[in-house]
Formats: sequence, C-alpha cells, structure tokens
Amino acid sequence: MVDLTQIRDVKGLKQNLHTVFDTPQGKEVMLFLEESCGWYESIFSPQDKDLILINAGKREVVATIKTLLMYSPDQIVALAETKESE
Repeated sequence: MVDLTQIRDVKGLKQNLHTVFDTPQGKEVMLFLEESCGWYESIFSPQDKDLILINAGKREVVATIKTLLMYSPDQIVALAETKESE
C-alpha cells in the first residue's frame, strides 16, 4: 500500500500515474472516469440525501488522481500529513 506521508512512496506513485495518464489512452481513461464519477455534475440530490454521499465519494476518486498529478511530492506529503492529523 502507498503511504502518502512518505516522499518515496509519493514519488513512485506520481511517476506511475504520469506514465498512465499522460498518454492518449490515459487521457481517454481520465475522461471516462470524469464522466462515470460525475466530475462535472452537482453532487446535490434533494430527493435522496444518501445519494449526496455516494456522489461525493465517486468524485473524490477523480479529485484524488487529479491532485496527485498536479501537486509536487512535497505538497502531497504535507496534505496527507494534515489530513492524518485531523
């Protein structure tokens, strides 16, 4: 398992994610994930409060991948350490 508070783990994961998602096929997979996880849709559901949690969870998958791709390893470790201390 990857420990996001360990810089070595984060660097390896980032490298692997870029290897996958920086390709044309990876970009297609990201589009699929964005669509299937409701990235561009509201998570709000006035009829079903549980659906809000489900939608938020699906979107978190895409948000996590995008965060890992965008931020530096040091920033990711700092975010992970902050989240662990909450």
